[in-house]
Amino acid sequence: MRKRFKLFLLIIALTVLVLPQMATADSAGEVFKHASEFYVSGNYDAALKQYETLIKEGYESGNLYYNIGNCYIKKNNIGFAILYYEKAKRLIPSDADLRANSEYASSLIKNRQSGSKNIESWIYRRIERVFDIFTTNGLTMLLLLQYVLMTAVLISSIYSEKIKRYAMPIVLSAALLFLLSSYVFYERVSVKEAVVLAERADVRYEPFDKATVFFTMYEGMTADVVDLNNEWYKIKRADGKTGWVRISDIGLI
Repeated sequence: MRKRFKLFLLIIALTVLVLPQMATADSAGEVFKHASEFYVSGNYDAALKQYETLIKEGYESGNLYYNIGNCYIKKNNIGFAILYYEKAKRLIPSDADLRANSEYASSLIKNRQSGSKNIESWIYRRIERVFDIFTTNGLTMLLLLQYVLMTAVLISSIYSEKIKRYAMPIVLSAALLFLLSSYVFYERVSVKEAVVLAERADVRYEPFDKATVFFTMYEGMTADVVDLNNEWYKIKRADGKTGWVRISDIGLI
């Protein structure tokens, strides 16, 4: 009798936990359906409103951000399109359609060739390309597997002469991969990136409107955020130049 009662309580508990999630999934599916209908009919503002309801409810997915980016690119709003494509890349980095649309949006940026990248940025971009297929969670798993591999090989080499012969090149290769993936992981987690949303954003030497303009960035350009002062962000461009820009002119990825 007690076993049946416990089983009954377990079923009720599972029902209480699962049903809201199923309802949320169904609700999200309906919103996606309506948004897609609006998108196909060319009503991009209505589609965006549908997607915004999901964001307000705390829903997050690569496809959601990708679809929002598509709406903005149709509205010729390059800054917001790139912002949401970049958000999507963090969740579905290997999606071919996302990459193609993101590259197209980037090709529309004004003066996109202005400013050369510094050596640190150039090196990071090259390393990052190797790990582009991994999400942040994927990189975490990769780091864990590399650590386990190095530990297993080192321990095995103590007890096996055969393994000992190959231990050094295996461990060195795994250690190099571990260092590179750790570097990319650190950059993704610790560095805040932003996209210029305004058509033109003047970046100043100091965080106030009357300060001298150091350089100008245009809609869709990206930069790292390194500091905050009231209504101003201090940003770092790919070529290493830094300056202050109004918070309202950029969006955090």
